[in-house]
Amino acid sequence: MFQNPGHGEGFLNVSKNVDFRFLLPGFGRPLDWAPFEKNIYGVASRSMFPTAADDRDIENGYTELPVQTLREMAMVAVMEEITDVPEWWKKISDPKFADEWKEKAMNSGRDITQNMAEWIIDELVYKAMIYERFHSVALYNGDITKSDTNVPDSLIQSLQSAIKVLEMSHEELQFYHPRTRSKQRDLLAMTLYPLVYGKSRILPDRLIGLDDALRHAGQGEVIPVPTDTGITREDMAWRVRARADISKKPFSKLFQILPSDWELGDDGRWHIATYINNLHPVKHRDIYKIIEDTFNCLVPQFNMTITPLKDMLHSRARIEYHKAEYYPVSKEVAQQAPQIKPREAQSEFEERYEKWRMEHYRVIQPDAGKFIPWAVPPCLMSKLPEDLPSAVRIEQAVDLNRDYKDRGLQVITRLLGVDLTPDDPYFQTDWHVEGQMNEHICAAAFIFCENENMEVPVMEFRNIVETAILGEVEHEPNDFIWLRQVYGMDNGEPALQRPGSIKCTLGRTTIIPSTVQHRITKFELSDKSKPGRTRALAFYLVDPNIRIVSTANIPPQRLDWIFDAQAEEGDLAKPMAQLAVDNKHEKGDMPMSLKEALGIRVEALNELIEFTRYQHVAFESNVLML
Repeated sequence: MFQNPGHGEGFLNVSKNVDFRFLLPGFGRPLDWAPFEKNIYGVASRSMFPTAADDRDIENGYTELPVQTLREMAMVAVMEEITDVPEWWKKISDPKFADEWKEKAMNSGRDITQNMAEWIIDELVYKAMIYERFHSVALYNGDITKSDTNVPDSLIQSLQSAIKVLEMSHEELQFYHPRTRSKQRDLLAMTLYPLVYGKSRILPDRLIGLDDALRHAGQGEVIPVPTDTGITREDMAWRVRARADISKKPFSKLFQILPSDWELGDDGRWHIATYINNLHPVKHRDIYKIIEDTFNCLVPQFNMTITPLKDMLHSRARIEYHKAEYYPVSKEVAQQAPQIKPREAQSEFEERYEKWRMEHYRVIQPDAGKFIPWAVPPCLMSKLPEDLPSAVRIEQAVDLNRDYKDRGLQVITRLLGVDLTPDDPYFQTDWHVEGQMNEHICAAAFIFCENENMEVPVMEFRNIVETAILGEVEHEPNDFIWLRQVYGMDNGEPALQRPGSIKCTLGRTTIIPSTVQHRITKFELSDKSKPGRTRALAFYLVDPNIRIVSTANIPPQRLDWIFDAQAEEGDLAKPMAQLAVDNKHEKGDMPMSLKEALGIRVEALNELIEFTRYQHVAFESNVLML
């Protein structure tokens, strides 16, 4: 069972896209501008990765993933547990471990058959070959990936040291996110000193480098407030159109989070080319190196996660279901079936009867067949058995180094923390994708690098599913018991599934595509008599098929950095020193004081919260109707 909508043709000529460095969405181009490419049939389409932040991708089915049976989800849960075992990729080929894990799966209380247990081991033997090469494993359609070995322990320790430095030196770190009751804060904030339309200054004719960033502070022209996009309310998802209480639009005319630009060097590594917003390019240059090293560790994992966004046939259901059949009901039970009462409405009787059938009928569950690899990386083709019963697809992989070496990447870097106390020992987040449409984030990576007196956070996922295949299931009219018992879904409800979750253990990297929503489930202090904290580094990868306004275009906006430049550069900094003095009393121009920036930050965070609410409604717009 493969994903229906193909979305790969638009990427055939991605390397031929003309890259204009001074014509960008919201500056010289419409805010909703996107690159277009002609496919092999001559039809022009947007040449970008799909995202659940975009109503159009949801409406067109580009964010849909194969619907999964409950049994398949049970299989994935078992595989998730096995791949949490240290060096599982080495142990899985050992018959001793394989037999032990099969037996444990069938006795786990989950609905796991012998066939399913054998599939689990066979798939993990195959996934182990991938892990040996790419140091990542993908169990969920999408692909959501995890790795416990991509980032070495020495680098995790360096990140921990960097966090301590930032906590001691950044005044703004005492300010927590609104609506989190003093629990969540950014150590490297993405919504502090963002691009503010109608206020921030932009250089219209030259680019800012990492080494000369401070010299450009206060220069440039004020970026105008963008005009309205061509997206009308009629273009939005139907549930959004139907909600009068939602006025938010997909693109913000107020703010944009600023990414930094990255360039591929002759050494085959990605290097930070422009300053990271809110990370001082001189004082904290050693932290730049740590961030750079960490990102380079994740490039193969990013490739794995992004590949299904280009090659939509990459995803497949493990268990197929074709006909609704039930175990026989005993004569005694059948005699207890509800009968229509005098003057009872037919609809009320049918509701009672359906409830009774749901309680007493048991569907015959589908079983797994034999595992066959699909979407195989070319480098692994020679390692597959020669006696496979059917042909396999060769994966059309994304390779950031190969595909975007000339264009470069744009990345938003964030260090975030959660602090809990005995008075308030719990924390969780809501379902969301990262950023708004302005940022065009296609994937998000999280590395949990510190955990003190905290339970291990768990990241849960939910996705929109392809429902056309459900219409092909043979069943009696108005019979939807199979839908609930096989798929855990209900007719008339949003076509969403929660395929599983990943533990965010110390040092683990999890990368999520923007076609999938995620949230941190409720976690708490281990010892509720003492405070605790969690720290994580996040990389938000801007869709590399588009270029947005970045720190290559916007000079540093922090007033405190100007004073730093004055102290460090002496007479060379006189023009900047005068600029700092002029702005010291909050003129409302650039650079910004911390007080002013914190006010803007609250507005930006509130807008993100409103966009999340908007995106929730759009995400639930595809309703299952059989």
